[in-house]
Amino acid sequence: MGGGDWVPLATVMIGLHQAGHSVRCFADPTIARDCAWASVPFDVVPEDEALPAYFARWRAAGATGPSPLLPWATAHLALIRSLVAEFRPEVVLSQLCTAELARLIRTECGLRWCCVNSTFYFGPGSRRPFEADFADTPVRPVVQQFMDAIREADLVLHATDALFDPPPPSIPPHHHHVGPLLWEQPASVPAYLDVPGPRWVLATLSSLPQDDELILARVILQTLAKRPVRVVLTLPAERLRADLGSVPTNTKIEPFVPHAEVLKRGCLLVSHAGHGVVIKALWHGVPMVLVPWDRDQPGVAARAAALGAAEVVDRQNLTPAHLAAAVETVLNTPRYRNVAQHIATQLQRRDPVAIARARIEEFLDYAGRR
Repeated sequence: MGGGDWVPLATVMIGLHQAGHSVRCFADPTIARDCAWASVPFDVVPEDEALPAYFARWRAAGATGPSPLLPWATAHLALIRSLVAEFRPEVVLSQLCTAELARLIRTECGLRWCCVNSTFYFGPGSRRPFEADFADTPVRPVVQQFMDAIREADLVLHATDALFDPPPPSIPPHHHHVGPLLWEQPASVPAYLDVPGPRWVLATLSSLPQDDELILARVILQTLAKRPVRVVLTLPAERLRADLGSVPTNTKIEPFVPHAEVLKRGCLLVSHAGHGVVIKALWHGVPMVLVPWDRDQPGVAARAAALGAAEVVDRQNLTPAHLAAAVETVLNTPRYRNVAQHIATQLQRRDPVAIARARIEEFLDYAGRR
């Protein structure tokens, strides 16, 4: 659940497992399938009892009232107690969407809790107003619920870099920016990416579909159709290619292609401003045109623009003309690529997975739980 929210947690989980730690994962079938290659033991929630199913029912009822995060957590607490008794872990790790469950585990089972935040810091003392960072949609109360829950976490790891998200001077001492926790499931690289020709542009929508975002996809394709570039558009499986209308000849539509492989060969990212793909573009030194659509995307886009690596087009002003102007600016102004490549050099000097693992190991030692 949560689109890119689970990926940084999975990255830490796999890093701990590969370093020799004993790890067990409680997840929905999609995550279990995508992480199967890592050989981590999984306890899989049935599809109709997984968090996405709870959210689907909540949205179908109008998304009014409290979110299903706590009801879902409460419904699974008995099962978690039995897993804890069997596995006897020293620490529970969660993503944001499972923070309510982790908070219950901490209280009911006496376990220490580490939360892996998949986006920028948004707690007390944030440098930007909450209302500026999060879209004015039903997501805001959910994010506020995350904030309330993770106040009780013993350790919080932010899957972003202080270069991208300068932490406030008053950030709590148990909060740490560890850097981009990037991971993609193993997949073959399409042969067409290495065929000589015009430069590649990566275009993305959210891995967790957002309302009306096919409008963004159509405008992107229309804007780039006559430019001397080739385009890879990743379209979530829930979206139908037919809904895009005619697809330009310079465009490939994929349900999944490793973003890193396109970015390594790419000159531009045009995106909804999801944190995962934006920080991945910075890791590979690729400048961006961003159209923040929902959730935390306004805050992500603002941080990328503040660095000088992106142009931002407001969702309300999205037209082919506005998007084309932003694309022209970024592609024809060397400063954007120079900034992105400078940031990439600094990011790649660090090993975020090793940093995250070290923080957790230090935390367990401090708690006397070696």
